[in-house]
Amino acid sequence: MKTTTNDLDDTLPGGLDAAFGRALAPAPLPEGFHERLHAAWRALAAEDLARQRRTLEAEHARELEALQRGYVRLKRDTLALVLAVAFTAGVVVAWGLPWLRATHGVDLSSLAPLLAVGIGMAAGALAWVDRFGLPWRR
Repeated sequence: MKTTTNDLDDTLPGGLDAAFGRALAPAPLPEGFHERLHAAWRALAAEDLARQRRTLEAEHARELEALQRGYVRLKRDTLALVLAVAFTAGVVVAWGLPWLRATHGVDLSSLAPLLAVGIGMAAGALAWVDRFGLPWRR
């Protein structure tokens, strides 16, 4: 009958353990070995826990600082966008409205709200493109 490696793998570890157990006598342990071993494990676990805590606290501080920087950047960018839109609207109104009234006879009471809506839509579209990219290039 032919033996396969699977047959040997099933019996080999148990057979080796039994043979080593018969051939080698275990060495006696020093007095208080188990107590010292458990104390060392507890000390190591406490050190490891303290090290993990320091590492996690440092990582938390770094991530919190990055979030704060992002929040400040977002506030700064929003303020810059609002100011840019306001100044652009002021320039358009200062130069564009007199020209439209002189050349086309446009009434300011109907043009001003339409201009405000157009500028707001342009600002919203620019913010959307800045954050998400162009819709046809995703």
